[in-house]
Amino acid sequence: MTEAKRNATGGFDQWLLNALVSRPLNGTMSRCRYKALRGVRRLRLAFADPEVTLSIGESNLRLPLSHELPFYRLAFPQYAENLANICFHVGQKYQGFTMIDVGANVGDSAVVARLRSRHPILCLEGEPRFFQLLAENTRTMGDIECEETFVGAPGDNASGIRRERGNATVQLGSCPGEAAMCTLSEALRRHPGFANSRLIKLDAEGFDCRIITAEAELLRRCKPVLFFEYYPHACQKAGYDAFTVFPLLRSLGYATLLVYQNCGPYFMSLNLDQLCSLQDLHHFLVSREGYCDVATFHKEDRDLAGAIRASEGAGKAGAVR
Repeated sequence: MTEAKRNATGGFDQWLLNALVSRPLNGTMSRCRYKALRGVRRLRLAFADPEVTLSIGESNLRLPLSHELPFYRLAFPQYAENLANICFHVGQKYQGFTMIDVGANVGDSAVVARLRSRHPILCLEGEPRFFQLLAENTRTMGDIECEETFVGAPGDNASGIRRERGNATVQLGSCPGEAAMCTLSEALRRHPGFANSRLIKLDAEGFDCRIITAEAELLRRCKPVLFFEYYPHACQKAGYDAFTVFPLLRSLGYATLLVYQNCGPYFMSLNLDQLCSLQDLHHFLVSREGYCDVATFHKEDRDLAGAIRASEGAGKAGAVR
């Protein structure tokens, strides 16, 4: 393909994304237009998956056209703002804190985290194309370290990768295969500046609870805020019973959970000794093969959990407790 044709094709791809996400889905005509453009996108992806640019705040994020992030943000304007809010409040209590981003994808979480707080971030991502875009997207942000690796439990090997709609899921095997994989503690030995991070964000496509369990000693020592995806169905496919993470966290001194809907808005708070309520949440998600985001706080950070909860509008007069 000539350079002129490449530029023309790239211009069309960017126009297509912009046209898809630039208008709210209000009214019959708008929805029909959106459906037609989604059909054009599917046709385009049948031949190639080019890179396009999505603006988040003041940042321009490069990502594959197949990535669903632009459509999550279109449908749910609050998508991922919970992470920015948590970063802001952690920074208010712990000046100069550092953050670890497990499953950093193309760098979207790093960009969102920096919307309200400037702090060093270690980004770990094992899918090769996502890592390349992650490195590109964070190159000028400053105080970012990146490593191309998946994260799991001791002895885990990434024998393959399943890629779908902007996500990459590790397939475990007896021998190393398509990508690097290590424990979080092993990665931190290569990035010692993050060994005492106050915030760990995980989005590991079913491996979140497995990673947390494997890092019990790290959590006991550092007591970081954990922000992770609670996805029982995906955890089971990864060979782990998700619910066991709650008694483990309680045994490590963690006390409070803030639960968010998977599309971003705050849902509820729970204490880790509320076993029946945790079981209800678990079985609700299992019955729908659904997931939620959970922020977990050590008992020494009850004040931090309370401040974040209050910032989400909870606990005001007339609210249900």
